[in-house]
Amino acid sequence: MPTLVRFTAAALLAVLAAACADSRTAPSTPLSAATDTLSPTADTLPPTTTASVRPSATGPHPADGSSLASCKDADCEVEVRAGDRLRIDKRFGVQRLTISSLDPDEVTIALLGFTGGLQVEGANVSITGSCVNGRCRDEGKLSLTPGRSARINNLRLELPYLSADHAILRLTPR
Repeated sequence: MPTLVRFTAAALLAVLAAACADSRTAPSTPLSAATDTLSPTADTLPPTTTASVRPSATGPHPADGSSLASCKDADCEVEVRAGDRLRIDKRFGVQRLTISSLDPDEVTIALLGFTGGLQVEGANVSITGSCVNGRCRDEGKLSLTPGRSARINNLRLELPYLSADHAILRLTPR
């Protein structure tokens, strides 16, 4: 009789585990393993396939890696992520480029320059000038997409690669 009770308890646990399982879980647990656990926890669930996928190790590699400082002379190819800031030599009329956001189709870049010194060509361009306590500057933004270049003064911007979490930005002086 103890064997029958053990089998019935194991069968009941298996039925409960199957009834409580989320539709995203793996197929139900075999009967022999049902006595070890009632249902999977969030830690044991497989990851969903909607999570962003990082490029493989064989993906594109920028010439200057992730060294944002290499862009000071406006001649670089670097990996960028949202929030990254690139300081540019003042001779280009741009003080700083900030990667505002990375979207699946475009990168939005915030610009900081000298008053009247920003001449920008590209997609979704907006520029405003402001002065506070005698200090004047231009601020703006532009969108950059793979396959289309943009220009800030004598600085050309290109986006050879874009993914959900990083991009490769190429700057070249004109």
